[in-house]
Amino acid sequence: MTKIAETELPGVAGCPPAEVTGQDRSPVEVKRILVPTDLADENDQAIEFGVVLARLFGAQLTLLHVYQDPSYTIEYALGPHPQEPASQNRTYFENALRTAIQEVRTKYPDCDGEFRDGVPCEEIIHAARERDVDLIIISTHHYNWLTRLAFGCDAEQILRRAPCPLLVLRAK
Repeated sequence: MTKIAETELPGVAGCPPAEVTGQDRSPVEVKRILVPTDLADENDQAIEFGVVLARLFGAQLTLLHVYQDPSYTIEYALGPHPQEPASQNRTYFENALRTAIQEVRTKYPDCDGEFRDGVPCEEIIHAARERDVDLIIISTHHYNWLTRLAFGCDAEQILRRAPCPLLVLRAK
């Protein structure tokens, strides 16, 4: 049996040496990490994990926010309405993403961001494929059964279609 050297993970006590049987195995390469965020406080944990893992692997970290215009649902139910509030809402999230990226760059400079319009699950999968992402880190939300029944679970849909491994963190 071959011993793999003891390593230190940031914020975690030393990891014990691992045993590998047979041939030495090549380490996992993670060059690009995607952290989709709805910019709620619950996603701070996913962003922090992204920073730690990006630092550990020396990977590019990308924060992604997908804006889904709420007007399409309202128009379907009530008919056309003024676009001004939706446009202000979109601008708010664009600015919030820029702020989040700036904050992360103070801890880990190799961070960028992307703002997309569309259905979150679909756009997360598209971004992961287009960017050739090696790992997606997402945080779940505290939904009740009715919300989950009505809207589905983004994490579950992403897990089924992701082109790479997915780290799902339970919301605190």
